[in-house]
Order: sequence, then C-alpha cells, then structure tokens
Amino acid sequence: MSASTILPDKPSAAPLADPQRVLDVAPWLRGPEQVGDVRLIPYSPILGARVEGFRTAHLGDTAVRQFLYDQLLSRGFLVFAPGSFDAADFVDVVRLFGNPQYMGTPHTPKSQVNKAMNTIDSKTKKTRANYIWHIDQAFQPEPTRFTALYGEVVPDNGGDTIFANAAAAYDLLDPLLAAWLETLTAVQSFDAQGFLTYAYGHDPELLAKKRAENPPIETPVIKTHPETGRKQIFVNELYATRIVGLTPVASQAVLNLLFDVIKSPEIQTRFRWEQGSALIWDNRLVQHRGVGDFGTQHRLLHRAVVA
Repeated sequence: MSASTILPDKPSAAPLADPQRVLDVAPWLRGPEQVGDVRLIPYSPILGARVEGFRTAHLGDTAVRQFLYDQLLSRGFLVFAPGSFDAADFVDVVRLFGNPQYMGTPHTPKSQVNKAMNTIDSKTKKTRANYIWHIDQAFQPEPTRFTALYGEVVPDNGGDTIFANAAAAYDLLDPLLAAWLETLTAVQSFDAQGFLTYAYGHDPELLAKKRAENPPIETPVIKTHPETGRKQIFVNELYATRIVGLTPVASQAVLNLLFDVIKSPEIQTRFRWEQGSALIWDNRLVQHRGVGDFGTQHRLLHRAVVA
C-alpha cells in the first residue's frame, strides 16, 4: 500500500448503553407524616415506616385508621414500636386494616392469646419455607391482602425479616422485557418446595385432602395492585414452578432472572425484631423471607392475616 493511499474513515463507535438500570427512588421517597399524635418515620428510602405514638386509645379514631391504612398502601409495611400495645391487643390493631383471620398448619397452631391468630414458634416449626422468598398464599387465586406479626419472644441477635418492594423490582426491568412478561402466566403450587408434605406428611389421608383443596393454579407473572394500580413481579421462589408456554430451560431462565431482581439490594429493607414490636405489610406489594441465623435462640411470633 502506497503512502498516498487514503483509507476510509472508521465509523465512530456508538456510545455504550448503560449496562444496568438504576432505580429511580423518587416515586417511593416519603418524609415523616403525622395525624394527631401518631407519627410515621420512614424505615428506609424504598420501603416501610415506623409508627410512633400509637396506643390502643387510637383504635376508635377514624382519622388515625384512615391515615394508617393509606400509609400502609404507599409504604408497603408499618412497624409499631415496642410498647405500642401488647399481644392481647394485637388482633384489635390488625382490625384497623380489615378482618383478621387464622391461617395456620399443625406446626403453626392457633394462638392461646387469641384464636384469630396463630403462633410461629421456633421450638416447633423447623421448616425452611420461611427462609425462601415468597408472597403469602400466592398459590391461591386471591392471596391475603395483609399479613401482621407480633414479636412476643425474639432472639438477642439474628432472626430478621427481609422485605423486597416487588413494584420497585418491576421498575428495574427493561420496558420491552416488562411488556413481554406481562403477556405471560406462571404455575404456582402450594407444594412446590414440599410445604404440604412437611405440614401434613404425618397423615397421608389429610395430605391428599390438602393437595386436592390446593391444586396448582395459573397466575400472571406481572400482577397489578388492585388499589394502587402499581405493577409488581408476582412470581416467587417458594411457589412458582414454571412459566406457561415456554420450554423448561427457557422457563427456568426467566424465573431465575425475576428471582434475581427481587434480590436486588436497592429494593430491599431488613427489619430487625425487638421484643414487643409488631409489623403489618401489604402482601400485594412486597415479597419477604426470614433469616435463619439465630441458632437455638427462641423466636415466638403471633401472626394474623387479612384476606
């Protein structure tokens, strides 16, 4: 090639796309808010609030009731500080958000404090299901709206509960991917991780009955919150088994992608239990899991759900 040969200009390189979507927290940020002497303090930028100043005297206060309900929808979960009320009043507080119901298994029996709630006692319940990301009752056509827990006995350290904002997780998805996911459905099964077998395996007839009462169902991969209109990732590790219409390999790949998004630290909040604290979360907005790091320490919670 002669020195006078003129080479064509190289095409300019296209700018690199951002390799990862960054969560816009602006839609989720909320400052302190107050009605009367009941005050809410943000628990984290993305999820939750701590309720201060609440007492059982507020149970009949319509303004406080509406305030707490609206805040629960917008913030995902509410934490009541220790001393706000005791276990005997827990069900009455849950009634601020709807009609509490017992929902348990032989390993989570009705509470001796109030039959409308069940106990989750580490001395008797050893299942690993608590430690897998899930949405309560996602295997039902209409999962519970709210779940509430009261900490009667909590470990000195460990035993936290982690929450993930499943609507903020949806916001992390590429819009084209999200649009495709909205066309898909998934199969969710109560016994996907052996939960029914663990709870009722001691009685084959009862196990068969429970399986017949809770067959696998088909649900949207992306679900819309019925009150706020927010879209959320609805598949979860505990109950989702496959994506309908995809090959097994493709199905598992899509599920793993969505499970990974739920585990993004940006959309998570870790709640540390204190004795006498209580919390309630919007089961239609968040996914959650426990952390089994408290060894032989005793952990006793009371649970009530609102269907």
